[in-house]
Amino acid sequence: MHEWGDPDGPVLFMAHGGFDFARTFDIFAPLLADAGWRVVCWDQRGGGESDHAELYAWEADIRDGLAVLDATTRRPVVLLGHSKGGSVMMQLAEANPHRCSHLVNIDGLPSRRNWPDVPEQRRTKMRAAEVTDWLAHRARSATRQRRPGTLEELAERRGRMNPRLTPEWLRYLVQVGATETEEGWRWKLDPVLRFGGFGPWRPEWSMMRMPGVAAPTLGILGLVPEVMGWGTQIEDVVPWLPPKGEVVAYDDTGHFVHIEQPERVASDVLRFLGPPPGSGGWGLVGTGTAAPGRLEQPAGSRPAEGVTVRVRHNRCDLALHQLRGGEGTALLLLHGLAERSPVEVPERLRPWPGPVWALDFTGHGESTIPTGGGYSAEQLMGDADAALAHLGSATLHGRGLGAYIALLLAGARPDRVRGAMLADGPGMMGGGNGPGTSTVTICDAAALAPPDPFALAELSRDPRPPDYATSYVHLAVAGSTLESPLAVVAVNRPDWLAAVVAEPGVLTVSTAEAMALYAGT
Repeated sequence: MHEWGDPDGPVLFMAHGGFDFARTFDIFAPLLADAGWRVVCWDQRGGGESDHAELYAWEADIRDGLAVLDATTRRPVVLLGHSKGGSVMMQLAEANPHRCSHLVNIDGLPSRRNWPDVPEQRRTKMRAAEVTDWLAHRARSATRQRRPGTLEELAERRGRMNPRLTPEWLRYLVQVGATETEEGWRWKLDPVLRFGGFGPWRPEWSMMRMPGVAAPTLGILGLVPEVMGWGTQIEDVVPWLPPKGEVVAYDDTGHFVHIEQPERVASDVLRFLGPPPGSGGWGLVGTGTAAPGRLEQPAGSRPAEGVTVRVRHNRCDLALHQLRGGEGTALLLLHGLAERSPVEVPERLRPWPGPVWALDFTGHGESTIPTGGGYSAEQLMGDADAALAHLGSATLHGRGLGAYIALLLAGARPDRVRGAMLADGPGMMGGGNGPGTSTVTICDAAALAPPDPFALAELSRDPRPPDYATSYVHLAVAGSTLESPLAVVAVNRPDWLAAVVAEPGVLTVSTAEAMALYAGT
């Protein structure tokens, strides 16, 4: 693990790119540290000062990152990554929104642009060669070593992949990323690793995670084509930006943006983050944090703006927050997996003319954390139903997992749900269409909570067959007085949501259009 800056400062947690190491941030990181941040980065397994491992996988890198973060701080942090590290940090932010205050992705937003459009016959031959080559590499790589050379030779090899970097910087990288032996310099990178990867991964999968990120998100693109770049253009990113997202592009810079123009990138990052928080940090984050000093009133009374009502569902006490008062149809916000209710009405929902409420699901925010887990989407539907009973009726806005719960409740209570908007957010994908592989979930009892670690483990794998989801569409359409009781405003369309979209009575519109439709119901 490498650090720059005040050890007591707020943490800015970084991840380097593939086949790189933490010292590639040696110029960029001090610029952030000078602004008051404690910058922390680890050498991912197989590179830099970290051990060569028996196994390498994407999920292992994410788990390693979370382990380093746990060892650094339990408070929310800024997550920043370059290239592969940008995608790693984006998945970490989506899976653990309570740990991320801001997300910065530096040219780690892959698109399909760099995938060749080739005839099927040639594609089949390419795949056959790829598979046999990978197997041959695995058979011989365990005992291999990186080819030695002089410092200049290793710098020249690196320069083939980084043609825009200066010879001085390339020689510096050799000195901090390679080791000198009797045979010459060797890169510390494990020879088991190779460029290109292998497996079912698709570049667009990383981009698909971005709409569900709760934290403010900054994407930075280098538009000059390079061998190691993705070729992603700004128009590829804009449709996938989360509600608090922005993207900037450098026309004159390649993939290694932070090395070519460290001062410019640092300036953009620092502008985006604003001043570092004080010693107290940001506190709990997600879509927002519980406002200090919120008053509580018993169920059945009509609270003033900014109070929390305790609603009972079975043996759980739920926190139902009023974000804004008013007359007319209430808007009930259902958050995503691992999130919590926001402290104020999200910007894109502010045009709603009536009162706005937000519910903390069981295991989240200020609601009960049960012992030993036992979560299901249907039980969270019961949470939302208890909130709906308190309000009488409401329009629903659900993010990620909350969108799925909104669908279930719209079908179960079509007479009380005055339209449901299904938006991107954490937990959107769910556990897929089938039973999956049987595993026994073991959670860390000392993990930061809320959210309940059992909720993260169990609800992220909750199965969602499309035919089950569409059965709730049928209930909603049949029982509602609205012509279109469901509005899909999400960009991502997992199988269950794609099946929902295909049903009569379901709209695919913008959030503004959906609010205009349901506000007068």
